[in-house]
Amino acid sequence: MAYFLIEDFSAGLDLRKSSVTSRPGTLRVLRNAVINPGGEIEKRKMLTPIASLPAGYTHGLGFNQGQLQVLGHTAAVGVPTLPTYVNYIPLTVTDAETVEHVVDVQVFGPGFYTVCLFTDDSYRHYYDGTLVPDSEVQGTNVRAHKSKLYSIDGQNLRFSAIKDPTDWTGGTGYGIIDVTTEDQGLGDLVGIEQYYSYLALFGRTSIQLWAMDPDPALNTIQQVLGNIGLVAPNGVARYANGDVLFLSHTGIRSLRARDSSNAAVLNDIGSPIDSLVREKRNAMVPADADFINGIVDPLTGQFWLIWKDEAFVLSLYPNSKVSAWSTLRFPFNIDYVTVANSRIAFRSGEDVYLYGAVAQQDNPFDPNVPAGDEAFDYDNSEVEVTTHFIDAGKPATRKRWTGIDIACTGEWTVEVCPDFGNPDVWTTVATVDTTTFDRGRVPIDVEGTHIALRFKSNSFGPATLSALAIHFDDGEAS
Repeated sequence: MAYFLIEDFSAGLDLRKSSVTSRPGTLRVLRNAVINPGGEIEKRKMLTPIASLPAGYTHGLGFNQGQLQVLGHTAAVGVPTLPTYVNYIPLTVTDAETVEHVVDVQVFGPGFYTVCLFTDDSYRHYYDGTLVPDSEVQGTNVRAHKSKLYSIDGQNLRFSAIKDPTDWTGGTGYGIIDVTTEDQGLGDLVGIEQYYSYLALFGRTSIQLWAMDPDPALNTIQQVLGNIGLVAPNGVARYANGDVLFLSHTGIRSLRARDSSNAAVLNDIGSPIDSLVREKRNAMVPADADFINGIVDPLTGQFWLIWKDEAFVLSLYPNSKVSAWSTLRFPFNIDYVTVANSRIAFRSGEDVYLYGAVAQQDNPFDPNVPAGDEAFDYDNSEVEVTTHFIDAGKPATRKRWTGIDIACTGEWTVEVCPDFGNPDVWTTVATVDTTTFDRGRVPIDVEGTHIALRFKSNSFGPATLSALAIHFDDGEAS
């Protein structure tokens, strides 16, 4: 009797090949879980509700000076009492228009800069609630970089005076660049992010890298990358040492340094899940772009691309040779997301959540308090793990599959499918809650050239899946 061992799952989801020809250890489904630095599958943490905001009064979500920041056009005295650790910023509004959506937020110095889309389709900029006059600044997205604030406005890149985000027409260092003079294919700008010491300006079909200087005369374009661009204004995030991950029309891609010069090359890091991203992209409507957000979890270093009620998560640990995608499903659409010191905070409607448990007596945003007791850090969200069809290195040999050994923690339901011609037909064979290698394997008795395994866990508490051994007897070549 022989067995086939899958030692880890360090490659995570990989849908580049068919389910019959994919590499062993890669997965067809990895939902509500991530891959840890050891290549093991770990259940995702819970979403902890921490605040319920007064209905209809506030918009947006950001973080500054130890508090969540929300804003609105009602005077502060007219807003009902807010939850602890939530600060309200009243906006200066002189007409009857109201906020439709908070497009972007940016901490600059001690203050909080916001870009809001109003019901008259105008974009208005505020610094700590005070309107920055339209005659001074326009644009949809902003980034702080080298003592200035930069705003993308159609084909223009605008920048404020040095250390003054309210002065865009005077003062030292302000200015404007028409980026189409460097690359006619860029068109209107979609997003902006810092790439090492440069600014990366994203159009729909082109990317420009600029070296910016406090003296506008010294601003220089460094590189243009064509035939690639950005889908959603906030679907981009700086990652790891300086790389930038972003949602392009082909999938999730990255700008990565080619060598010590930091010249950028495109990397297809998201290609293992291109088919999943393409499926959502094909169903996307223009309004969806406002609810696509790239962010990095401070506690794990994982990149998340949040798309309404789903997130694509990259676990990347080069020294451990782990590069793995997984997906998370949420029971609601996420409207806004922000990094709050060492935590990720979400807003859905009027409700605010943190990723992971929260000790009730502590300020959840203090980076020095515990991040939660691991035993209570997980809810009963269902984890699903599905392998590709496994052939044990003998794809043309019919086998009798006789048993499965599992290294795991938590409770898992085990299902098998021995027929790739009927991939939706599954048979439950066991429920396990401990490693089986020295306790007797899970017995099965099915025949076929291939077998796929599916594992589900929906109990409270942590759950991991570390390795598999599939036992079989050889038969005749098919």
